[in-house]
Amino acid sequence: MDEMALLREAGSDVAPPTGDALRAGRDRLTAAARPARRWSPRFRRTAAMGLLAGAAAVAAAAITMAQVVAPEGHGSATAAAAEVLRDAAATARSGPPVTPGAYGYTRELVIYPGEEERQCQETWLRRDGSMAAGGAFPERPGGRCDPHRPGRWVPTPRGGDADRRPHADVRTLPTDPSALRERLYSDAAHGRGQNPDDKGPRDQLVFNRIGRLLRMTLPPELRAALFRTLATVPGVDVVRGERDALGRQGIALARSFGDPGDTARVEIILAPGTYRYLGMKAVQDMGAAVPLTRLTALMATAVVTGPFQRP
Repeated sequence: MDEMALLREAGSDVAPPTGDALRAGRDRLTAAARPARRWSPRFRRTAAMGLLAGAAAVAAAAITMAQVVAPEGHGSATAAAAEVLRDAAATARSGPPVTPGAYGYTRELVIYPGEEERQCQETWLRRDGSMAAGGAFPERPGGRCDPHRPGRWVPTPRGGDADRRPHADVRTLPTDPSALRERLYSDAAHGRGQNPDDKGPRDQLVFNRIGRLLRMTLPPELRAALFRTLATVPGVDVVRGERDALGRQGIALARSFGDPGDTARVEIILAPGTYRYLGMKAVQDMGAAVPLTRLTALMATAVVTGPFQRP
């Protein structure tokens, strides 16, 4: 079957999305992919998103968006994804021992292909993987994300005016994959370890939380257990040859929401061989020839003692 021909035929019958529809889609895409609430309004763009270049990207998006997701909590990842995740778990177990700190700090580059604006985002994650604070600032020339420029921006607390005590500390998460799966699904059902604006089926909440946790500095046994647990989440598939916001090529673990009202797909991109977390890709089908896309690249991660502290 010629997917490109099908896309062209379908596109000719569909009116281009309006600017308001594109902005709404971008907001949904951002909420699905990031560990924080909406960033400061001064960084929001009003221009419609441009089209991605490359027929291969269009065909791949068309195929992946058609992925069928099993009913909530039933089934597992595809055989291809499970094989990748078994290798990732085995590799993670041989990593050096670490002690989780009070907070995980991350700095990421965020781009929307087709737009000129490129942002740097900082987050401070609690030990449960939820958001304690965050903010965004413009990328400096040459692909640099320097958060130490005075007077440019101020990170803000998330999940309330003050930080709250971590309620699902990673030190309490089991390293047995079956027990960890049960714990993560229970947390998703009761709102533990989630951000206030996290929405969607429990399968997707668990997938997204694992993605947040993999950004953090974790003991090798827990990192391995997260990979093994991810292999049991329904609808997870593997996409090879994906690239993060810096252009680094990796292996992506992808999952579509499977909700007729939300066509978002989220991918966790890992480095080949080491299975180090590289970044995330999120795709939102807006009815145009090419869907909206958001890419991130992890540039720094560290353990810190509190929000707003940088390594």
